[in-house]
Amino acid sequence: MHDASHSPGGTGRLFPDATLPVLAPQAGRTITLDAFRPKSDLVMLMLGADRVPREVVSLLDALTAERTDVEAEDGRVLAVTAADASADWRWPFPLLFDRDGRLHRRVGAVDAAGRPVVTLFTTDRYREIYGAMRPGDRTWPQTARDLIDWLVFANIQCPECNPPESGW
Repeated sequence: MHDASHSPGGTGRLFPDATLPVLAPQAGRTITLDAFRPKSDLVMLMLGADRVPREVVSLLDALTAERTDVEAEDGRVLAVTAADASADWRWPFPLLFDRDGRLHRRVGAVDAAGRPVVTLFTTDRYREIYGAMRPGDRTWPQTARDLIDWLVFANIQCPECNPPESGW
């Protein structure tokens, strides 16, 4: 049985559960993060409260092109914005609304003044955080493959997700 508070590998910190309204592409629904446990690794793209920066646009475009490979690793991409505008959202991934920035604050996706900022998190299927990065960090993924490699790593670390290697 899996301990719900911690999974092997990763940082030991869980990405918190939240229920957020969907702004696009299926506006009017809500998504509860806990619904993805234990089925999917998550790529949580916290977009902050400002316009989506160039590095994030490039990454979203790359993830769209490589969506099949992301999903082959049981990955799901979710974007969370604290901004009101969603009219220019063109990607196939759910855009969720963090109206008061509470989720951004809970995961530390804020600047020194406490304003929501762009931060990318990768988690295993139990929402344990494996990666946390911001644009400009040396670990920021330059390609979709860089991000898929985080998912592969999380899957390798998860004993509940993979059968044990057979002995000789």
